[in-house]
Amino acid sequence: MTGADGARLGVLLAGDGEDWERPALDTLQGTRDLVLLRRCLDLTELLATATSGTAQVAVVGHRSHGLDRDAVDRLASAGVRVVVVVADAGTSASSYSQECERLERLGVASVLPAAAVGADLARVVREAVVHDVAAAGPDLPGPVPLPEGAEGRLVAVWGAHGAPGRTTVAVGLGAVLAAQGVPVVVVDADPHGGAVGQHLGVLDEASGLLGAVRLANAGSLDPARLAASARTVEPGLAVLTGLPRADRWQEVRPGPLGDVLDVTRALADLVLVDAGAGLEPPPAPGLPVPRTREALVSGVLEAVDEVLVVASPDPVGLTRLARSLVDLRAVRPGGPSVVVVNRMRSGLGWRERDVTDMVARLCPAASVVFVPDDPATADKALVGGRTVAQVDPRGATRLGTGLARVAAALTAGAALRR
Repeated sequence: MTGADGARLGVLLAGDGEDWERPALDTLQGTRDLVLLRRCLDLTELLATATSGTAQVAVVGHRSHGLDRDAVDRLASAGVRVVVVVADAGTSASSYSQECERLERLGVASVLPAAAVGADLARVVREAVVHDVAAAGPDLPGPVPLPEGAEGRLVAVWGAHGAPGRTTVAVGLGAVLAAQGVPVVVVDADPHGGAVGQHLGVLDEASGLLGAVRLANAGSLDPARLAASARTVEPGLAVLTGLPRADRWQEVRPGPLGDVLDVTRALADLVLVDAGAGLEPPPAPGLPVPRTREALVSGVLEAVDEVLVVASPDPVGLTRLARSLVDLRAVRPGGPSVVVVNRMRSGLGWRERDVTDMVARLCPAASVVFVPDDPATADKALVGGRTVAQVDPRGATRLGTGLARVAAALTAGAALRR
């Protein structure tokens, strides 16, 4: 058996000098459809090597220092499945079984006793790749890159702090446009911890964004590898899942993140980037850009073609909207192309015209779209891990019609492929 494209399977080995390492070397070097890419001194070296994107399987010992769930997730994000060899786990069958259960909880693909390495390692390595495909479930084919030379538009979905519904708008808008025949990729770049995957019921073991950033940092990112890191959730709509935890934002460097965003232009006509909240004002001349979450957000806003701002219609939300528009113009003098006032309702005491006039004074060129408050439809979609378009295929709900108006405002005058 070989890889999906007929190539040999690349394997990394970190045996820490255990007795089973020699028969593992003999097996990997003597099997035609496997290629030993590197014999690593330890797990740290193996993790660094995996970022090259050339390996599909890593064979490690169960005593390897640092073998934990985070290490397995990091390897998975680089497209590497983990086979763990257990040596001397105990004299009893129950001890070996307990160790297998512990390792499986970490998310490893397979566990193999050291005594079986010579006979079974090649088969287990092949099955680890099959396991990876099966674990993805009935996933749709990944996004198909655009024809050579074609580029999609990058649009950041951004707003002030306070949960105005940025992710709901980004995911819902992407689904509406995909249903209209516009290929869309939603990138979860929120440095405070992404929720796009949860909205769509995509519970990946690893972050698509972190995997893509590591490939970019190693100089190995291209449209094909980025497409493999994305998940297609319905025809025409793919997602690059975000950070599994907010504290991992420091793994996302501005330069590689910019490379990821640039490569996504080759994957779809429209790329919606859930950029999170806040921004870092430009530093004084001669001073470096600070290393903060807000600086990452600012970098996204500078890299995209357009910005779509999401705001709440309540007094606090509108105050934050006014301030955020002023702050945004310090980063992007042209301001946003569209302002979405989400969860608009009549009981607030002001008219839509009042809000439109306020936005016009700060950003005259921006279109203002109101999305009515529709908690029933939003909750039904979120609880079921479905898009609004799936919950409301006819676009008859208040949320569905509001998102359709946002899609019309965003695509007005744009040459998107249909």
